[in-house]
Amino acid sequence: MGSSHSSPNAELERENTELRRRVDVAEASLEEMRAETLARRAEVRALAESLPTAMSRHALLWAMARDARSHPDKAGVVKRAIAKAGRAPGKAVRLVRERT
Repeated sequence: MGSSHSSPNAELERENTELRRRVDVAEASLEEMRAETLARRAEVRALAESLPTAMSRHALLWAMARDARSHPDKAGVVKRAIAKAGRAPGKAVRLVRERT
């Protein structure tokens, strides 16, 4: 009778030991992932800090002009710019109406 009680306990102890081992492995994996995440965050922050924080409208317009000048589909760029400029007054009216 004593052996029948010790066997289920021994089985539970083995199962408990295996579960603890799995938890330890999972915790180690999580810790490794956390460390990798923190390292990636630091890399992204360093990249973001190296980028210019703002670009003036003047610089933006000049950059757009340089890009358009070297674009292979200059006619398409001009057509899209004219279409966008044509929609601007309507959009301005719509924005004013939405605010009032």
